[in-house]
Amino acid sequence: MKTWKRKSTPLLVLLAVLLVLAGCGNNGAENGSDAGTDSGDGGSQGKGVTLTIEAGQAMMNNNPYVFNEENIKKFEEETGIKVDVILTPDNQVKNVLQTKLTTGETPDLIVFNKVSAENELRTMDNMLDLSNEPWVERLTDPDSLRAPDGNIYGFVMHRPLDAQIVVYNKKIFDDLNLTPPTSYDEFLEVCEALLEAGITPIYAPFKDAWTAQIWPAASFGYIAQEVKPGLWDQINAGEVKFSEVPEFEEVLNKYYALYEKGYITNTALSDEYNMAPNVFSNGQAAMMIMGDWFITDMASKDPDLELDFFPIPAFNDTELMISQGQLGGMIHIPKAAKHPEEAKQFIDFMSQPEQIARAQSDLPFLPSVKDADMPELNPMQQRIYDEYVQTNKTVVEMNAYMKVDLTELWKYYQDMFAGVKTPKEVLEAWDQKFAELMTAAGYPGFE
Repeated sequence: MKTWKRKSTPLLVLLAVLLVLAGCGNNGAENGSDAGTDSGDGGSQGKGVTLTIEAGQAMMNNNPYVFNEENIKKFEEETGIKVDVILTPDNQVKNVLQTKLTTGETPDLIVFNKVSAENELRTMDNMLDLSNEPWVERLTDPDSLRAPDGNIYGFVMHRPLDAQIVVYNKKIFDDLNLTPPTSYDEFLEVCEALLEAGITPIYAPFKDAWTAQIWPAASFGYIAQEVKPGLWDQINAGEVKFSEVPEFEEVLNKYYALYEKGYITNTALSDEYNMAPNVFSNGQAAMMIMGDWFITDMASKDPDLELDFFPIPAFNDTELMISQGQLGGMIHIPKAAKHPEEAKQFIDFMSQPEQIARAQSDLPFLPSVKDADMPELNPMQQRIYDEYVQTNKTVVEMNAYMKVDLTELWKYYQDMFAGVKTPKEVLEAWDQKFAELMTAAGYPGFE
């Protein structure tokens, strides 16, 4: 899911230079052993080697700790290995990396979301198995990093602390004596009260299709985890269609009802995400179905604005949970990497407590390894951790389980709000497209 709008870091200046120089490093070496693969002896062993790390711009913005400038500088000083970071435009990065993996002209390291890499970059075919690397035994939750075949193909510095939620303006709620809803029916009551007060209940920047899919992705994830365990396996095996899950249609019906009742404005399909800061700063809307990163962004852009959140209230008569995305910022090593041993050394270096502590300066996060210190979380992060992560009130969004690109589904959601498709027709159209994509990718059950 395209949910990356975090504050960038000073590394952007460095990366602008590296983009020009990318590929001008030591790409002539045929393999990592040419420059001394026993990198444990320090700088002399890595001298002459340049590691290339490739990612999308949004990946860097959303996971700044992976690209922490001080950590990269320290690694270069201690090992003698140079590091070039290559940032590819977000709308091109998947195709660019797929092409490089096909031709064998790959970077030494790729930073990509875990499940997306498994589905789009064919992790199990194209990446090195890192299951026996020394940092694995230090992981807090190694199972969360395992691919479907049980192996570990990458490292992440963090554990999930994100949330797909409903963000709301606390002052507006307080002024109208409104409390966060705990059910869909209560949500409708809150929306109606806001509308009667002359305030737009929900700002919906649906011109950006990724914003329209947050409600269903989170709600479908709840259904598959809490109501129908094993549903994603059945869908991915071709045994069940999306349109055959009545709860999915109910979720979309409830979603569209927000638009029909005027709680989502009729300008939704022309409203953009980058307009949201001004909308909230000016008090033009009370809520937005979004992610925790928006609250973090606004804390720096408008410190006087007090935002809070509650779980997406798509259901009645059930305890609401926050939705979390797949593991982001996973560092992989392609099988065709020119310097695989030095790449492994880089990952091991980044897994150490000192580097994880240093990276916390970019954005506090829960460390993925046992021997790293816990950071001081901001109040919102602490609340997510205490009230939801620690109490197991989290579900994983639908997107994390999909094996194919979901862009067309997101467009179908836009069609629904344009009145072109009914909720049922959205699911039926996606069934057809999903089958086509799964067949083209060669997945069993879709021959």
